[in-house]
Amino acid sequence: MNQEGPADLQIRLVDPADEPAVDRAHALQEAVRAFDHPETAPEGRRRFGGFLAQPPQDTQVHCYLAEIAGTAVGVLVMHLLGKENAHYTETELAVHPDHRRRGVGTALLDRLLETARDEARTEVVVLARTAVEDGPARDETGPRFLEQRGFTAALTEIDRSLRLDTVDPAAETRLWNESIGAAADYELVSWTGRTPEQYLEGLGRIDSQIFTEIPLGEVDLRPRVIDTAYVIAREDRAEAQGDTMIRTVAVHRPTGEIAANTVIYLHGDEPHARQAITIVDPAHRGHRLGLLAKLANHRQLREHRPEVTTVWTGNADTNAHMVAINDLLGFRPVDARVCYQRKLT
Repeated sequence: MNQEGPADLQIRLVDPADEPAVDRAHALQEAVRAFDHPETAPEGRRRFGGFLAQPPQDTQVHCYLAEIAGTAVGVLVMHLLGKENAHYTETELAVHPDHRRRGVGTALLDRLLETARDEARTEVVVLARTAVEDGPARDETGPRFLEQRGFTAALTEIDRSLRLDTVDPAAETRLWNESIGAAADYELVSWTGRTPEQYLEGLGRIDSQIFTEIPLGEVDLRPRVIDTAYVIAREDRAEAQGDTMIRTVAVHRPTGEIAANTVIYLHGDEPHARQAITIVDPAHRGHRLGLLAKLANHRQLREHRPEVTTVWTGNADTNAHMVAINDLLGFRPVDARVCYQRKLT
């Protein structure tokens, strides 16, 4: 398939073992981040390369690098999910600021659609950033580019950050004291690193609820079963990428079930931490477990990694309950990531 674009544009699939090519792809991605949304946290080279070399279980990752005369001008990273979501691909597309409006983005999008069809994908999602009220300005060229090519906004997630030096310890203590009485039947258990063996099965059980419980808008992500082997493989992969997991769960005392789970990822010695999932089992809601688990996890983070300055999180704009918790904890909106969706036949 011939892509539009400069005559000397070359697009090639990056081999994760090709360190110079991975270096160029990562540098291009970081140059775009620094230009388009410099307030957001950078992604380390080891983590970027590790994700290409060791993607999540049952997922393929394709990284395409666009070059002109040996200079990287664009990058496309496709996440091709498997099993229950083998119909779906989610993608990040970036073009260097000095090479925009010259057909590079169109050529990469053509490659995306060609690959999606070859892989029998019927739902294609491309991520784009937009501004939020009182947040920094964002270039709307990306969203308009996608809309002109048949993509529509399917889900909006608001990215928020928390500067840990702005946290009021007295306010946190007050929140804890106001909430802990509702959780008398639960024990909060925290750890850093790998999950203790006795919690592996329960962690898989509650994480299997993620795609049924979090708001997904019009995005068609289907529930998946996460077993003990999956949890272990996920932690193997995180360690290989240089990530450390800071986790807190709420354990229901009468049954031993994990009723809530929250985890923060740290990469190397970076000062930025990334909040991943926080989920409460529907059968155990109404006990303020989400707030309590996050409070306990923030405490653990500060104790074990005092050099961390900022925690980043993202929530669907319709997830009112979790947004309210993050507001209480002091998170403030930075910008939005919009999932632009196109269905293929």
